[in-house]
Amino acid sequence: MPTMAWTWTIAAVLVMLAYLLREWAWKSSSKKKKLPPGPRGFPIFGSLHLLGELPHRDLHRLAQKHGPIMYLRLGMVPTIVVSSPQVAEQFLKAHDLVFASRPPLEAAKHITYEQKNLSFSPYGSYWRNIRKMCTLELLSSRKINSFKPMRKEELGLLIKFIQEAARDCAAVDLSAKVSSLSADMSCRMVLGKKYMDKDLDERGFKVAIQEGMQLLATPNIGDYIPYIAVLDLQGLTRRMKAISKVYDDFLEKIIDEHVQSMDENKTKDFVDVMLSFMGSQESEYRIERSNIKAIILVTIHKPCIVLA
Repeated sequence: MPTMAWTWTIAAVLVMLAYLLREWAWKSSSKKKKLPPGPRGFPIFGSLHLLGELPHRDLHRLAQKHGPIMYLRLGMVPTIVVSSPQVAEQFLKAHDLVFASRPPLEAAKHITYEQKNLSFSPYGSYWRNIRKMCTLELLSSRKINSFKPMRKEELGLLIKFIQEAARDCAAVDLSAKVSSLSADMSCRMVLGKKYMDKDLDERGFKVAIQEGMQLLATPNIGDYIPYIAVLDLQGLTRRMKAISKVYDDFLEKIIDEHVQSMDENKTKDFVDVMLSFMGSQESEYRIERSNIKAIILVTIHKPCIVLA
């Protein structure tokens, strides 16, 4: 026990020293910078204690006191909060390139393959190229028109289902069926076919996807105080690694199926197109399996499955 106590004491002292050095460096570099007004925070934790279960309301309350552009430190992360249309326009339109990059997050690191997808990758050549790829190969008029027979087929299946339900005088949840129709079409465009609920995880597709989205949205103390991230105090990193393994197994299965069944006569889906880029040099990066899996993962967050 004494050894353990000394270990934690030394760790706490090292964290405090690291914080003081960082704070001194930050204050030295920001002496000439005029920061917006904001609440004064505690050492290490900053203003995290001011945000509760409804952080948007807490930020609104703070903005009423400090103004439409506010500075606060969340742990060790300097943060600017804007809360008026006029100021937001400056950040999102006039100076959008300065603030376009996504911050490094523990969840994005584990779930999105080191932030290689469109949602979390930093702004730059890679992000611009994958956005162009998604636009041309998934959302262009030419590509959408190429899948017209498939959409007609899926719509026919829905009409047939409704006709049979009407003949049997059975109730139909039209909202659920239309949502399922849209998901099925998207799934066939991107992955080439529909997948059963159990194909992703034994708990079901929706449960696994919802868990990943929840982990991406949950505030992680390790993101705000990097020195204690390794401790995983909330148990989030452990869960991230587990769900990322579920995703990775499913995505590997999808890619392997496409590699093993290269049919030149079929209409190429999005995975086929991305596989054609694999190993090629695009700008200063290469498209590898991890890039493809990261990009596919964005599309499957919309349930493209047939519920069993």
